[in-house]
Amino acid sequence: MFARWAGQVKYVQRVSDREWRSTCPACGGEVHQDGEWPDRCVWFLDDHPCAWCRRCGQLFWPGEEKGTSPTPGQLAQFREAQVRREAERKASAERALRLLRDNRIWERYAAHLDEDARARQLWEQRGVPSSFQGWWQLGYDPAHRFWRDGSMFESATLTIPLFGKDWEPRNVKHRLLTPHAWDRYRYELAGLGQPEWRANPEADLSGHVYAVEGEIKAMVVFSRLDDAQVRMVGLPGATPGDEVLSSLAQADRVTLLFDPDAKAAAVRLARKLGIQRTWLLIPAVKVDDGIIAGRLEKQDVRRLLDGALRLSDWVVDKGAPARA
Repeated sequence: MFARWAGQVKYVQRVSDREWRSTCPACGGEVHQDGEWPDRCVWFLDDHPCAWCRRCGQLFWPGEEKGTSPTPGQLAQFREAQVRREAERKASAERALRLLRDNRIWERYAAHLDEDARARQLWEQRGVPSSFQGWWQLGYDPAHRFWRDGSMFESATLTIPLFGKDWEPRNVKHRLLTPHAWDRYRYELAGLGQPEWRANPEADLSGHVYAVEGEIKAMVVFSRLDDAQVRMVGLPGATPGDEVLSSLAQADRVTLLFDPDAKAAAVRLARKLGIQRTWLLIPAVKVDDGIIAGRLEKQDVRRLLDGALRLSDWVVDKGAPARA
C-alpha cells in the first residue's frame, strides 16, 4: 500500500506488526552517530494506514497520488494516536532517566579506572589526562553487552557520562574498543536523544561557545587549554539534532571545530545556528591527532582556535533561526 514511496526511503525497519520506520520521502535522514538507522518517518499499517515524519511533520497516505485523502474523522483518529504515542515515548524516557539517576550507572564504570590501570592508560593514549578523567567521571567497561537486530555482541568500552547543566545526568555514551563495521558508539539507554557533551557542566552555554565534532576531541582540546572560562561542547557527530541546537540557542557566538572531511556538514549546521554568529575552524588533520602528535601546549591550541574564520565573511546567510 505504500509502494509509491519505495524508491524514496532507505533503512526501512520493522518496529511491530503495525509499525515501520525509515527515512522520510520529504526531508531524508542519515544513519545516527551511534550506528542506529534513521527512524524519523513512521509508517502505520492499522485500520487507517498512513505515515508521519517526526522531523518535518509531513503526512503520507495510500491514494495520495490519486487525489484522495483521509477523511476528517480519520485525521482526528491519527492525531489522537500520535498524541498517545508521544506520551508513551516521554513516559519511557522519564523512566530511563530515573534509572540512570537512581543507579548512578556512570559511577560503576568510573570505578574501573582505579581497578584496572590499563583502563586509565587507554584514556591517556587518546590525549585525556588522568586529572580530567576524574573531573568528567569518565569510565571503562571491560565487557559491555549490546543488542542489535536480536543478536548480542560484547566489547570493552570507554564510557562518557553526558551531563546537562549542573551535572544533571542525561545518558552514558560507550566508545567501543572492538567495534563492528557499523558501530563505534552506542548509548547506555535508548530513547533519551543524543545530547551534547559539556566540558564544564557548571557553566551555561552563553557567550562564546566552542562546538567540537566528537566528545573525545573536545576533551583533548579543552584539557590542553586548561581554562575553566572556556565554554566548550562535544557534538555527537557532524549532524547533531534539534536537542543540541536548542542547547546552543543562547550562545552569542559559536565556533565550530570540525574534521577535515566535514566542511559541507559544518556549513549546513552553521546555517541552522545562524551564519552571523558562527565561526568555523577545520584543521588539516583531526584536531586531537594534531594535538597529540605535535605535543601542542596551551598557547599552541589557543593560536589554533584563534584561526577560526567568521563565516559571514564567506557564506551568504539564507536566514538565521529565531533566538530563544
